[in-house]
Amino acid sequence: MGEQEQYKKILKKIIKETESFKIQSSEELIQSLVNELGQFNKMVNKSNNIQTNSVSK
Repeated sequence: MGEQEQYKKILKKIIKETESFKIQSSEELIQSLVNELGQFNKMVNKSNNIQTNSVSK
């Protein structure tokens, strides 16, 4: 799945949480978004490391 699709998925999740009142303030919204993007960044970095290691072998 491409990065743009992942970003769309993250935003849809955040919007759902806002609409269902799981997120009730702008601070919670920002914290949730930062957490989601951090997890996505870790996943991308891990994937890049795996690809780099397999190419260098």
